[in-house]
Amino acid sequence: MGEQGWVRAGAALLATLGVLAGGPAASAATPASRVPRDGPAGNAFYAPRQVSPGRPGDVVWSSPIISPAGSRAWKILYHSRAVDGRDVVVSGIVITPTAKPPSGGWPVVTWAHGTEGLADACAPSKALDIAYRIPGIQSFIKQGYVVVATDYQGLGTPGEHPYLVGVSEGRGVLDIARAAHEMSPANASTKVLVYGHSQGGQAALFAGQIAATYAPDLHLLGVAAVAPVSDLTELLPEATATPAALGYAVMAAVGFHAAYPDTNLASVLTPLAIAGLGYVDQHCAADVIDHYAEFTPSQIIAQSPLIVPAFAALLQQNTAGTVATAAPLFIAQGDRDELVPKPTTDQYVQRACGVGDHILYRVYPGQDHIGARDASVKDIQAWMAARVAGQPAPSTC
Repeated sequence: MGEQGWVRAGAALLATLGVLAGGPAASAATPASRVPRDGPAGNAFYAPRQVSPGRPGDVVWSSPIISPAGSRAWKILYHSRAVDGRDVVVSGIVITPTAKPPSGGWPVVTWAHGTEGLADACAPSKALDIAYRIPGIQSFIKQGYVVVATDYQGLGTPGEHPYLVGVSEGRGVLDIARAAHEMSPANASTKVLVYGHSQGGQAALFAGQIAATYAPDLHLLGVAAVAPVSDLTELLPEATATPAALGYAVMAAVGFHAAYPDTNLASVLTPLAIAGLGYVDQHCAADVIDHYAEFTPSQIIAQSPLIVPAFAALLQQNTAGTVATAAPLFIAQGDRDELVPKPTTDQYVQRACGVGDHILYRVYPGQDHIGARDASVKDIQAWMAARVAGQPAPSTC
């Protein structure tokens, strides 16, 4: 699964004027909620001391960041909801064209990133050049989209990141589109397209599955997912048996415990693994994967999560394709992907077609996990343009 190696961002603007947006007394029509206050510099941007409760998508504050020609961008802090319904703040970025927007605003592409790790330092928005790293960003700007990208709950912000917990990820993906619409300088409409890769592919699929009930105020036009982590009942148990993938299994166990604190980590991780979890909290994905590759599975895994009823049920719950998506989907997959193998995505497509989804499934010969992401960008952009234009969506179901 992925991309990693983000660096901490440069200094942001100091907090100056304005009131906290999105509190109970704030109205979406007031200038205070439409133009968020400037956020503080450094890590204080991600961990406010006090935040009034807000609606999902309400913006706490923002800070300008560098972005490609023809755009302006901000990193933002916004409200979302944990799987248990708690109000949480999540960070991310908003990029908007500087050209004159159409009536009603620009359509929004909400990007969901692949695995970066669980440490706060790994939050993508902390990278100085994050606005340049989103696949196809310059074309998206030229074609007239607002592009938003969540960090996900707990990545950069307080609390543990619920890694591979689909509903948590999906809510973060949808709520940052709401946040962009709230920010008047972004000129964002409520027309939304979701786009993700790997972990972000799972996030995209779950955003599509929950959008109609969780975010009915958004007009979801389509969902594009590249090499999505679609079946945890298959992928996670395999990771527990492979040294090169043990790090993913450990991160998933920690992420599930963050979302579902009643789960018992000792039922799936050994005492040695639990004693060393500080490493996961302090390092990004590449280092975590390398670290656990030095161990044998029996040193780290107490037993397969599939034979632990509580974990097995959660793996099934966080497997995509069992609930219909009320928008067309584009699924891209490389046939040489070793992290998310093609048969896993084949099975997802079959499952999702079976519940009535409208899917265009495209396999990219010779492409691995990252190669499929890069090879599919132009196809996905053309598919999205057709959705915005209101053309009928093709299906391979």
